[in-house]
Amino acid sequence: MPVGFESSSGVLAILSDIHGNRPALEAVLDEVQSLGITRVVVLGDVIGYGPFPNDCLRMVAKAELNLQGNHEAGVIERVPEYWFNDVALGMIRWTRRKLTESDRVMIRSWKSAGAVDGIQFAHASLNPSNEFDYLLTLRALLPHFSAQSAPVCFAGHTHIQAIWEEGNVDEVPVPKDGLHRCNLSTKTVINVGSVGLPRGDDKRAAWATYDPTTALVHFRRTTYDIAETIRTIRHLHLDPIIEDKLLKDLGVKAA
Repeated sequence: MPVGFESSSGVLAILSDIHGNRPALEAVLDEVQSLGITRVVVLGDVIGYGPFPNDCLRMVAKAELNLQGNHEAGVIERVPEYWFNDVALGMIRWTRRKLTESDRVMIRSWKSAGAVDGIQFAHASLNPSNEFDYLLTLRALLPHFSAQSAPVCFAGHTHIQAIWEEGNVDEVPVPKDGLHRCNLSTKTVINVGSVGLPRGDDKRAAWATYDPTTALVHFRRTTYDIAETIRTIRHLHLDPIIEDKLLKDLGVKAA
């Protein structure tokens, strides 16, 4: 289902780490539309791992901002293959064979970070020395915050929804109701999680919305037809080690 996004002022829907999971992306975009949101930002890793890379690239092509994740960078060989584990590399090579030249041209035009209306966005980190670092520790956060100039930055990459504030050693807990108002007097980085392969026990698609007028983040979860994704992966006849890992990440328990 191709989707066009009309840029307008207002709330932003922020998606990351779709990883070729078309059913998850479809469900999230349907919810975005039902909420009346017309501005969409995609933080990268649209492809990699999942079985629907071409569909997912087509569906996000007209987003207000698309960033290049490490899996896009791997597919176009901007980062070396040794950077990836065996499962990720196997699916990068599989995805590489599926992409069209227009897909590659679009991916090459994406950057790993960007800004919209004074809000910063990164696939992983704003650290210029390590753009694909994981914002999970103080050691990783310090160079990110040094490079962050805006009060609020959104990122993905870890597949875990999270809140970090500069000067706070500990992660700020994500509220149970999913609502968090950013303190604009300090720097905050918000991880929106993963649409296609969220980590943890909750396997619903994870994403977020942000209202710049109120600085309110809403961490969201969306149910989707995960059975279609599982069924398609099984029909690909992948290396058993790769298939098992993908299914495990989707929550399928070993027999």
